[in-house]
Amino acid sequence: MKDYQGIYQNLKLWLTKKMHIEQPQNKDVNFEEQLIYLDPIFECQSQEFAGAICNDLFQNDPSLYLRQFKNALDSIAYWHCHGRAIATFLPLPTLLLLSKEFILEYEQYLMASQLPVGLIRVPLFDYKNLELTLFENQLLQLQRLGLILELKNFSGSDSELVWLNSSFFKGVHISIGFVRAAMMATLSKERFNDLMITCNSQNHHTYVEGISLVHDFNFANKNKVQFCYGSLMMPPVSKHQLLKITISQLNQSFQSPPNKNIHYGK
Repeated sequence: MKDYQGIYQNLKLWLTKKMHIEQPQNKDVNFEEQLIYLDPIFECQSQEFAGAICNDLFQNDPSLYLRQFKNALDSIAYWHCHGRAIATFLPLPTLLLLSKEFILEYEQYLMASQLPVGLIRVPLFDYKNLELTLFENQLLQLQRLGLILELKNFSGSDSELVWLNSSFFKGVHISIGFVRAAMMATLSKERFNDLMITCNSQNHHTYVEGISLVHDFNFANKNKVQFCYGSLMMPPVSKHQLLKITISQLNQSFQSPPNKNIHYGK
């Protein structure tokens, strides 16, 4: 009996060793990682899906930015091939516009993509306290490429209003800090109201960014902001998941019936 037990143990060890050796040592290089970097944008009134903003473009390294920019253009082309012309927001750090080499490569990538005109919106960031006159020629060049320019992280300061009141921009992304200040302080609410009047008179698109509380959404909705995005509406998704979105998760939670406790036997 002991001999049989010894044979069984040796066979078990041999099989375990053989299985370990035969395990694949390298990952499949053809596997595409599902990168989570897109914030879906929704209409405030209907909460229907309206576009997406690429979060991986919030950095200032020129070479890395251009690499991510090309990836973003590839994503837009991917959605277009699936029959979805999704409005896409590609944020751009303002200071990079001072580099002629950067603008040349930026333009080459854009032209090579052959994407439809008007599909790409470019919200500028890090423009506060910069002189608009230093960037006018570059902004005109971007406009000629068919890009729709907008302003990101808008907080209502005088220097930001100078940029907004120029003829270059068609939309403003209002910071959540400005929104919450407008809920609490009269002066901030007056500035917010003035901003909305300006945007309505100039036909600017209006967005509230970073919405994470129901109070944020209710304020944006009540004050007729057109679009909103943030973790309350929907967390960031991959480019594949984006194709399946039709409405915000907040709207879905409103529509879901409440859970009822069922007591059996009653």
